Amino acid sequence: MQQIIVIGGGTTFSNYEHYLQFLANKPVYIERLTYQPMWKELLQQNLGDGYQVISPRMPNTTNAKYAEWKLWFQNISQLAADNCILVGHSLGAIFLAKFLSENEFPVKIQATILVAAPYNDETDEDLTDFKLTGISDRFTKQAGNVIFYAGSDDPVIASTELEKYRTALPSAEFNILPAPDHFVRADFPEIVARIKSL
Repeated sequence: MQQIIVIGGGTTFSNYEHYLQFLANKPVYIERLTYQPMWKELLQQNLGDGYQVISPRMPNTTNAKYAEWKLWFQNISQLAADNCILVGHSLGAIFLAKFLSENEFPVKIQATILVAAPYNDETDEDLTDFKLTGISDRFTKQAGNVIFYAGSDDPVIASTELEKYRTALPSAEFNILPAPDHFVRADFPEIVARIKSL
């Protein structure tokens, strides 16, 4: 059985006051307050038999701290199967890039798929301790096939962020798709097909 571990996104703030301002001023929409499964929740269903999708809930996703995510992911990684596929979306993508640059993963990784990945400062939010200063040799040695999905019109992630990954990882696969929704959607057939092709 092919195991997929999916790390979703979140937000992070440089201080508590910025976090409180975010909560006070964030627009609310009825569509987002009713349960609508997104592609990450539908991945198991769309991949079908022969796949096991694990989607751990990361700590405090609305005010994420890298140290907390790192500890929890180290705990989760004990469940990882050999030749697993890691998938990260948004803050989850930069988290995987940083974690695999700094830490040894306990089993062989077949592929690391990063969707709408920020790199350092050029996003709408402060990435605090999630920021990358570079991609290490450790990442390239253990991440397996590295595959990116980025939006040509992503409202959250600047296109220059992807160029930083291109410079750091010239042998990676880069897929550019329309993403006016920052890949916050139910339908993501491209990633399903790519996972099945691995």
